[in-house]
Order: sequence, then structure tokens, then C-alpha cells
Amino acid sequence: MNQKTKQSGFKAFLTLFTLLKGNWSLYIISIAALGLTVAAEMAGFMVIRQVVDGLLISAKGLNFLLTWASVYLFLALIKGALSYVHGRGKAHCSEKVTQNIRNTLYDHLQRLSFAFHDNSQTGELVQRSTSDVDTVRKFFANQIPEVSQVFFQFTINLAILLFLEWRLALFSVIVVPVVGVLSTVFFFKIFNAYDEYQEVEGKMSNRIQENLSGIRVVRAFARQDWEKERFQEINELQRKKGLRLTWWHSIYWPFGHILCGFQFSLTLLLGGYMAMRGTITPGTFIAFSSLVNALIWPMQELGRTITEISKSHVSYRRIREILDEAQEDLESGNVKDAHEIRGNLEFLGAGFRYGSGEKVLDDISFSCREGEKIALLGATGSGKTTLVNLLPRFYDYSEGKILLDGSDLHSYNRHSLRQHIGIVQQEPFLFSMTVAENICYSLDREVSREEMETAAKAAAVHDSIVKFPKGYETMVGEKGVSLSGGQKQRIAIARTLLKDPRILILDDSTSAVDADTEAKIKKAMDELMKGRTTFIIAHRIQTLKQADRILVLERGRIVQQGCHGELITVDGFYKDVFNLQTQMEEELQQELLTAAAVGGE
Repeated sequence: MNQKTKQSGFKAFLTLFTLLKGNWSLYIISIAALGLTVAAEMAGFMVIRQVVDGLLISAKGLNFLLTWASVYLFLALIKGALSYVHGRGKAHCSEKVTQNIRNTLYDHLQRLSFAFHDNSQTGELVQRSTSDVDTVRKFFANQIPEVSQVFFQFTINLAILLFLEWRLALFSVIVVPVVGVLSTVFFFKIFNAYDEYQEVEGKMSNRIQENLSGIRVVRAFARQDWEKERFQEINELQRKKGLRLTWWHSIYWPFGHILCGFQFSLTLLLGGYMAMRGTITPGTFIAFSSLVNALIWPMQELGRTITEISKSHVSYRRIREILDEAQEDLESGNVKDAHEIRGNLEFLGAGFRYGSGEKVLDDISFSCREGEKIALLGATGSGKTTLVNLLPRFYDYSEGKILLDGSDLHSYNRHSLRQHIGIVQQEPFLFSMTVAENICYSLDREVSREEMETAAKAAAVHDSIVKFPKGYETMVGEKGVSLSGGQKQRIAIARTLLKDPRILILDDSTSAVDADTEAKIKKAMDELMKGRTTFIIAHRIQTLKQADRILVLERGRIVQQGCHGELITVDGFYKDVFNLQTQMEEELQQELLTAAAVGGE
């Protein structure tokens, strides 16, 4: 995450309360109900005082007992009703806050730049969107009510204790400042320990998700043991961070128990002595002891609550790091209406670099007329995908200029521009939805059955779909794992064709299909792509030779360009690839002929 976005300190902590916007009234009512519940509970101790003194000193009768028993029962009923109001109120508010955070965070993630997602780990983002959000929920559901309860118990109890015997009351709270200092010290210790723990947990979540996503690769290369060792390393690190966090907790509680126990013992000793001397009545002594116990032990619990608040602070800060990231600007640009896009493109010395790194693209210059097919060829890392990513403004060029229909590409707002650009990725992603829903995903409107099937037929996938158990209503798993690679690729092509884009980007989109299927796709797409500017990233000569122009990239620069017939006559990367593939095809054909001859004998 960007370190500049990190918030710390009291100001950042206070922003937690802004999450209650729209629910302040109910939450305040809930906390007020809690305060009245505590008051009713403390009043119960005074009832016990009256009963004890009435029986031991004044020798009251049955009517006296019935009266005070009725009062105690009334207080219990009041406590029950108030507890219900408190519980329902805090539950409603905390769940509403959680819902709002998740909605805001999810929507924000959809609108962040490609650079952010390229530099972020998916598992880390998932953990912040789930585990950290739930920790913040506990802040409103548990921690604030617990702190409020301690505050109410302390103030109400102290007021009653001062009323009963002010000297004993002051003596009984001398441990409170010590507990407060102890809690503050441990707050910062546990805050730092939990911050480190959450960071490691995020890395472990990412490790697990990455492994499960690539489990086929792991199995294919028999790398289970190596993956196990990688996981054990991060798991061991989390164990150590967890032990450090637990260690601070384990130190705090012994100190708290000793301090609070010591204070209560002294209160019993002094209070008992005062009762023996007649300074206070037996009822006052019993009520006093109960009130002191209800005062001291919650103070120790306050220490635990403060440590939990430190966790909430860490989690909220981690969430804020995402929310403070600037969203991708989809609406800026002078050309708001992109309906008149024709697809004429001109690159004028365009360059690009990721952040402050080395140039990925340098001095890219070429022109492309409406309806032309441009093929890109180059080794891995040559800049092919980066170049086409400039067109929908996933990234913005940092040098030179790109003109679309004579206007600077930056003058088109991203939202409108992307509505007219279709992309088929090298590794298509299918959602956990039906086949029909995946195909129709590209349009934000109702799509007729005829439209959908037309796109599927054009992508040569209709015949495969109708053979599925439920046809177009067949569910596909994450990334379409229930489909073959060719089927996934063709469904992704159908999804893009349904969009009917003016500019089409095919990132090696036929690499996962056999020659027969590729021929069908090419035939259909040649008809559908008439009048559309098309960029094709490919490595197969059979695909490249159909382009109007081929750009050969090397280390972010165009080193060759021309049509197939021109490039095979010039020494260079394209001719080398052509010769190599031609040789491989001839060798394969020879092997098939040899095998057929042997079989015939």
C-alpha cells in the first residue's frame, strides 16, 4: 500500500466515529439505555443495604421485606427492558456500519486504477475487506459499549460510594490511576504487535489464495513439497507474531489481577474495621464492598477492552489505506460523447513507464486507419500488452501523444471511451454465473436470446454450449474451471462480440483453441470486424499474416513494421519466427507421414 495514505494518531482514531453517520440517534439511545441499566444495577445494591440494615438494626418485619423485594424485582424488570433496547440498538448500528463499510470498500476497489491493482496482492485486499471490516464491527458492537459501561459504573459507583462514606470511597479508588496508566502502556504495545500480526496474516491469505488458484500448475510440476515449505515459512512467521501479541496480553492480566485484588482486600479490611467500630452500618459495608467490586474489576476489563480497541484502530487504518487511494477518474475529458468514434489512431512518439521505473514503451510511432487490423509480435516483456492498454486508458502515456480520430486520447473520458472498446484477454476470466450471464456481462442492458446466440455462433461456441446439461443456463465455476480452455476463450470472445465495439483488442485470444476452431472463429470475426479497428497480439504466423500491418516490438520499441509479405523478405525477428514455425510444421507433417506409413505396413 502507498505509505502516504497511512493515518495514525488520535485524529485518525476519531474518524472511526464518522462511520455512524445516519445511525447516531439510535446508537446514543442504545448507550443511554446501557447507562440506565448500570444505574438500575447499582440501585440494587442500595436495596440490599436497606434490607440488611432494616433486619439487623431496626428489626423490620415481613411487610418491609415484601416492599423491598418488590422494588428489587421492579429494578430487574427495568434492567431487562433496557438491556433489550441496548442490545438491539447496538446490533443494528454495528451491522449497518459493517454493511456500509463493505459497500463503500467494494465500490471503491472497482474504481481504483490498474496501477493500484497491479501493485496490490489479492489475498491482502480480501483480508482487509473481510477480517478487518469485522474487527471494526466489534468496535461498535462490543468495545464502545464496554468502555461506556465502565464509565457509567465508575461515575455512578463513585457517586454512591462518596455518598455512603467519602473517606473509604477515596481510599477504594487509589488503584484506578495505576490501572489507567497500565492500560495505556499496553494499548500501544498491543497496537504495534497486532499491526504486525495483521500484516503477516494478509500475506498468508494471499499465499493460500495464490496456491489454490494455481493448484493445477503445482500438481503438474509436482511442487507440493516446495509449496508446503513456502507456506510453513509464512505460517511460522505468523506464529511468532501471534506469540508476541499473546505475550503482551499474558503480562497485562497478572498485573491487573494483583492490583485489583490488592485494592479490594484493603477495602474489605478498612471497611470491615469501620463496620466493627460502628462508623458504618453492616448494610453499608455489604453495599460498599459490592460497589467497590463492581468498580474495580471493570477497570481491569477496561484494559482488555482498550487492547481490543487498538486492534480496531489497526484494522480501520488498513481499510483507510485503501479508501484514501485516489479513484480512477472516469469522467474527465473534453470529449464526453464517444458515440462518433470511428477508430482512426495515430501514435506520435508515445512513451510509458510504470511509476518511476524504466521505460516500458519508448518512441512508439505509427498510424492506423479505421477498420485496419494491426498485429503485435514480440518476446515476453516487449511491451505488446502495455501498448494496447493505453487505448482504453487503463494507463496514460507519459510521453508523446496518441490521437483518436484527430483528438488527443486524453480528451476522451474513460467511461465513454471504454464503452466502445472490446477486449479479449490472453487468460479470460469467467464469473461464477451461468454461461448466458457471462456472455451478456459486456452490456448494461437486457440482451435478447437472439443477440446472445448470434454472438456465441460467431465465436464458434454455440454448438458446444447447447450440449451442456442446461445449455446457456449451465453454471460455470470461478474462472470457468468446468470448461475447457478453448470453451472459456470462445465464451470470452462472444462476450466481446456482443458489445459490438468500434475498437477490438485480442490479446492472443485464439491461443487456447485448436486449428479447426480457430479457423471458424477467424471466418466469423472477419465478417463481424469489418469497419472496426482491431489490435491482435499473437505469436502464430497464421494469425499474424491476416493483419493489414504487423508491428514487431523489442524492449518497448517498434523495430519492424509492415505486412506479412514485406517482413518475411527482411532479416529480423519476424522472419526468424516465420522460419522457425515453418520448420516445426514441416517436421510435424513429416512425422505424421512416417507414422501413417508405418501403420499402413
